[in-house]
Amino acid sequence: MLIKVTTTGTSRSGISAKQKPYTMATAYAHLPNIPFPQEFSYYCETPQQVQPAGEYECEVVLSIKDGRINVEVDPRQGRKLVASPVRQQASA
Repeated sequence: MLIKVTTTGTSRSGISAKQKPYTMATAYAHLPNIPFPQEFSYYCETPQQVQPAGEYECEVVLSIKDGRINVEVDPRQGRKLVASPVRQQASA
């Protein structure tokens, strides 16, 4: 299953409790039957992995983790969507 994800290009970095660097980026998922995009964060190993702002088509990966259904979306693996040109209406 594919969903549209809008990335913001923004992120925050820090050091975890285990003294490992991390970067979390912000994006919005366009979920079926939900009227507004929903904010979520995705993990990046380095700040260079943060996707530039834009729209992407991303695979939804379903799995079982600890006996529960797990849903994952990784914008870093998404396909950039090309913006469609805006049509200008001819003036009458």
